[in-house]
Amino acid sequence: MPVRKISPFLLCFMLAACATPVSPENAQKAEALDAQGKTFLAAGKNAEARDVYLEAVFYDNHNVRAWNGLGVAYDLLGNRDDAQDAYRYAVDLAPEDFGAVNNLAHLYLEKGDAAEAVRLLTPLSHNSAAPTALRQNLAAATQAAQVKEAIADDVYADLGASPTEGMAQGHVAEAKTVLGKEAGELTFRVVPEVKVGGGTPVFTVRVFGKDPQSICDALNPQAIPCVPHGK
Repeated sequence: MPVRKISPFLLCFMLAACATPVSPENAQKAEALDAQGKTFLAAGKNAEARDVYLEAVFYDNHNVRAWNGLGVAYDLLGNRDDAQDAYRYAVDLAPEDFGAVNNLAHLYLEKGDAAEAVRLLTPLSHNSAAPTALRQNLAAATQAAQVKEAIADDVYADLGASPTEGMAQGHVAEAKTVLGKEAGELTFRVVPEVKVGGGTPVFTVRVFGKDPQSICDALNPQAIPCVPHGK
């Protein structure tokens, strides 16, 4: 994985408290600011939350919740690079923190690095206390990584997206019925994709193994939406 330079702004906060121990007074200030940041996030005041969390990590550079909250605030503001830095710092401090690891992995999945998301999530998925959201992200990342590895080119028929994997699989079954024996020569993939930053995945059906236009020519007359992609 390529190493991305940390923004000078965040690096300043990461190093600010390293030279001296965190006093009990500063640790308490950071805890109070962390609570305030959560309130701002719940109210949709993401910029205010970012500023409060920056103050929190200045007072206590080892407050994992504050670093994770800072990442969430940046993420919601659309600043994914600084969000990644904040999440990564939280994970470095606490590699088994479910929230920080899951948020960082979800960001990698959004950015198309499913393999890195799988690497992060797999160790924690064996913990019986792992939340459902973490396991769902791991399933989505695993499937996305497998698709990326298995598909060597970018030529496919796009059958559209569904809000759930079950509905997408229903579209696969419908398409296979229409295509008949021809379906046995094709590869059907249900690909999880995050369309909106911070959102949940939708599930796109893609068909590989034949000229995509010919696949769509067979499906469109049967009222199955199909768009050829690539040559």
